[in-house]
Amino acid sequence: MKNLLLSPWLAVALCAVLSTLTDTLGTLWWEKKDISILLGTIFLSPLVFLCFGYVGRHFGLAMASSLTNTLIVAGPILVGLTLRQEIRRLSLPQMIGMTLLVAGITLLACFRPPAD
Repeated sequence: MKNLLLSPWLAVALCAVLSTLTDTLGTLWWEKKDISILLGTIFLSPLVFLCFGYVGRHFGLAMASSLTNTLIVAGPILVGLTLRQEIRRLSLPQMIGMTLLVAGITLLACFRPPAD
């Protein structure tokens, strides 16, 4: 039976969530200059690095980079669009690009080559 706590797919999700949180905290820190926000960002950053390393070990650098880095971009986009109401500042081509980004994640996750 597989250990779900050590699942590479869980690590991909964790890496994306931690990175999104870190990016969001970084933006908040520049807006508010609160030391607790800065400390949270500094604490979370190494955890993102370690999660990425774990994912890279299981999927290889190319696949790990495409999965995690795309999700790392998509997460803050969703936070900006939903929680910060930044959708009003986007053009139609920008929204199409963000949609294509999500489609790319889906293709990477669903259409993997068979395992060696």
